[in-house]
Amino acid sequence: MRYVSKSELKNFTAEQCRLARNEIYARHGRIFNDESIQNYFNSKDWYVPSVASGDFKESVLNEYEIANRDIIVEYEKERGYR
Repeated sequence: MRYVSKSELKNFTAEQCRLARNEIYARHGRIFNDESIQNYFNSKDWYVPSVASGDFKESVLNEYEIANRDIIVEYEKERGYR
């Protein structure tokens, strides 16, 4: 685990940011309501869907994941993606 820097996100599109942010949740088995996101993660061999979105608890995220999610959201806001 490591922290992501804003400079690493420099050329990310809105969709790339969205997938990067949701990968944090996907790695904990979150099942997505959005069909396109769900299909994307279903194509990953590491993804094991196991937690309904309504049952997902943010408390499973560690400090790196929280910081990385927050930096991605901050970048998305700066870029006008959110």
